[in-house]
Amino acid sequence: MGKRLKRSFFKEHPKFVAPKLLGKYLIVNTEEGKIVTKIVEIEAYGGVEDLGCHVGRFGFNKRTSLLFGKVGCAYIYPVYINTYCLNVVCHRQNEAGGILIRALEPLEGIDLILKNLNKNNFDIHKLLNGPGKLCRALKIDKSLNGLDLIKGDKIYLTEGEIIDEKRILKTPRINIPYAGISKNWKWRFLIKDSKFLSR
Repeated sequence: MGKRLKRSFFKEHPKFVAPKLLGKYLIVNTEEGKIVTKIVEIEAYGGVEDLGCHVGRFGFNKRTSLLFGKVGCAYIYPVYINTYCLNVVCHRQNEAGGILIRALEPLEGIDLILKNLNKNNFDIHKLLNGPGKLCRALKIDKSLNGLDLIKGDKIYLTEGEIIDEKRILKTPRINIPYAGISKNWKWRFLIKDSKFLSR
């Protein structure tokens, strides 16, 4: 699984860090065992210049303060009732931003994922293929907002696999029609031959 990612990994603009996160492992320790997943799709969200980002839309407030804070921590927000999105805080010094984890490939602990999703019959490619779905599958909710993903033991990131740049596809981000010119920026990165991408 490799060594844990260091905090310094996230001390750069999210658009530069995001493609480097592809292939890294997101690991969740539960009371019943360990879940290991590989990051296959992500989106970068910048600071005040990015109207797709909460910081660009709402500025600094109680909710967005985490995006200005310590890099390598979780920024978790609700999108529907009991549905959440997991972001990793990532930015240069005195700036703000984060990276949304959109899809994962399950590697270990699939039985635990199925239990969390209350599923028996399943297509393995569709267990973690969306930001809300993966949070449900990994039991990630607002109680974990602000969690340190570098030093913590519940959820953390490791080096995982090296992904060749030729396998990385860049596209505009999804579902941000309100973001003006920002919605056209190619800040969504994915492993183009992965079968585990979001729809």
